[in-house]
Parts: sequence; structure tokens; C-alpha cells
Amino acid sequence: MNLRELREKRLRWVKANEENGFEDGIKRLLTDLYPDNAHFIFELLQNAEDAQATEVRFILKEDSVEFEHNGDRLFSLADVDSITSIGVSTKRDNPTDIGKFGIGFKAVFAYTATPEIASGEFHFRIRDLVVPDTDGLTLYFLAKKETRFTFPFDNPQKPPQKARAEIEANLRQLDESALLFLSNIKKIEYLLPDGTLGFLERKETDESQIEILVQKPEDLAPDSVFFLRFEKEVNVNDENDKPKPCRIAVAFGLEKTRARNLESSDGWKIKSPVRGQVCIYFPAEKETSNLRFHLHAPFASEAI
Repeated sequence: MNLRELREKRLRWVKANEENGFEDGIKRLLTDLYPDNAHFIFELLQNAEDAQATEVRFILKEDSVEFEHNGDRLFSLADVDSITSIGVSTKRDNPTDIGKFGIGFKAVFAYTATPEIASGEFHFRIRDLVVPDTDGLTLYFLAKKETRFTFPFDNPQKPPQKARAEIEANLRQLDESALLFLSNIKKIEYLLPDGTLGFLERKETDESQIEILVQKPEDLAPDSVFFLRFEKEVNVNDENDKPKPCRIAVAFGLEKTRARNLESSDGWKIKSPVRGQVCIYFPAEKETSNLRFHLHAPFASEAI
């Protein structure tokens, strides 16, 4: 099957839904799945992580938002099929991949009716939720390892001004926890419409200590946040009761403490265990509440 044949196959599905009056119900079901409309920001980060990207960037404009990453894994025809499907994913057999169940990407349709994707040899636009289309696209060349998503604010239910404001608010809320447990992504940048730039950047200072730089657009310099992180690989049985290797992790916030002996160097101590300063990560063993999305930490722990 090629892209043209996939497009024709999807068009037949769309036509069948229209004949039965299902199209509006399916759109509402998929786009209302997440209570947080800007949840797609995390879906994009998770998919970039699975593509082994080390750097990602959001570019927020007045009438659209772009997302690009340098992942080694570029789109194949199977990926085009997956991202234009409902509940089908190329990652289903790998429990360590976060974007496992193939439905989270549909959250973008809360903001756009025609998301555009360019990666590897593929450059296409998605219409009617599931139809890959190349008509009217201006071809452009990307770097060898670059994937770019473009989301025009053309959802009639979400005016561009509101879409831009919601996404900007969510980008500004990104903090150190967004990078804490990712294995591949080391830097997240976001460029706002006024030209200001924010970023998060993770640095492993030793085997278990992590420094994360947090640059807010309104600040002159980034803040440094430190964690003590421990990781372990464990076997988890999948739905077929077969063991699969999965990574679990826990992290504790650190703060500097000056030694009583002034001739000694400064040391570190774990922050008081108030809520939100201890984080854990684990992959979900099974689907969650039959909603077909994958649980992903960090979760803030309760203080004891």
C-alpha cells in the first residue's frame, strides 16, 4: 500500500461515517477525551521521546503553532497509517514507548482541523481526522534528522486568539518535571509570538544527580533545579502475560547546604518531603480505565 491508496481507504471510511451521521459524534469523542485541551503538548513530547529526539522546539504564532524535533526515527508509511488511525499504533508491542495506544495525537484536533506533518520522505496534511492528503502543499526540505508538525488554528469551535492564549499558558507552565524522567530529550524550547524564548535543559552532573535549567521568557537568566534520581529496570508482564523490561525511577529535589566547617565545600541535602518534591515514574502495565491512553509520570507524591 502507498500513500495514495491509504488516502482512498480513509476517504471510504469518512464517507461511510457521513452516510450514517457518525462524523460529529466521533470528532467529539476523540477531541474531548482529555479535559485539558492543551494536553497535546505532552503527546508531542512523548512521541518525540519515542523517536529518540534530543532537542524539541515549539514555535507559537498568531495563527498556528509548530513543533519540531531532531529524532533519529523519521516517519514511515506505517507511521502515517498509525497517526491517521483511531486506536492503532506502531508502538503497541513496546511497553517502554510512551505513545503506545495511538489515540493521544487526536487531542490536536481541539485546535486544528488540518494538522500538517513533514518527516523523512513524507509531507502530508490530515483532513477529516483520518485522511492523509498532499493536495496544495508547498514542499520544503528539512534537515536529515528533522520532523515538523504544523497546527493552524482553523478549528471553527476554537478562535485563533483563544487557541493561542491557551497554548501559551500551557507552554509557560512547563517546568523541570517535564524533563525529569525522559531518557532522550535533553532540551525543550518554546518561542512565543512576542519573540521571547523559554527553555528547559537537563544536565546529568553525575550518575544520579541531575541539574535542570529552567528559563522563563520573562527572566534574564535561567534557574537551576537539582534532583537526586535513581533508576532501575524491572520486568512487567504484558496483557499476554509475557515479561517485558520496563524502567522505573524516583527523584528527590535537592538543595545546597553550607557545611558547618567553613573550610569544607558546600554539600547537598534532600529537600523536605512536601507534596510535589518527590516524583516517581513507571510505565502502565495495562490500558487505563479502558480509555486507551498510556499512563505516564511524573506523579507528585504525597508527603508522609
